[in-house]
Amino acid sequence: MSPTTTSPTGVDAFSTAVDDFMRAARRARGRLAGEGILSLSQYHLLEPLTASEEALGVGELAAAAGVSTPTATRMLGALERDRLVERHTCTRDRRVVRVALTGDGAARVDEKRGRMQARRRQLYDSLEPGEREQAARLLARLAAAIEDLR
Repeated sequence: MSPTTTSPTGVDAFSTAVDDFMRAARRARGRLAGEGILSLSQYHLLEPLTASEEALGVGELAAAAGVSTPTATRMLGALERDRLVERHTCTRDRRVVRVALTGDGAARVDEKRGRMQARRRQLYDSLEPGEREQAARLLARLAAAIEDLR
């Protein structure tokens, strides 16, 4: 067998490992959602607001979160009902809606960030020192390969 040929067993083992990893990640997200904090999607939608000194447009938030504008609008409606964000119509152009975090919203984003950092630290600590650099390199390569999938 040539070095560039992969055995069916190797592909099967890789596929099983990817599936196991994805299932574990989904279960972990589900456990976090059950704790009553922001979902990962909500976090990605709101996180840009923590770095901005002014309210941002729905389109800007949607782009940063990688969702469509209608999806962001629906998500923001629920977040507004929970009093985590405030939406304001732009005075110059009534079609433009700007979004700002409330105090509770900012606290929830900070809480989510802290929990994510703690869980990532747990994962990091679970690896042997030699595995840590290798894992980071492989995860970066896998992320790039996923982005290139058609």
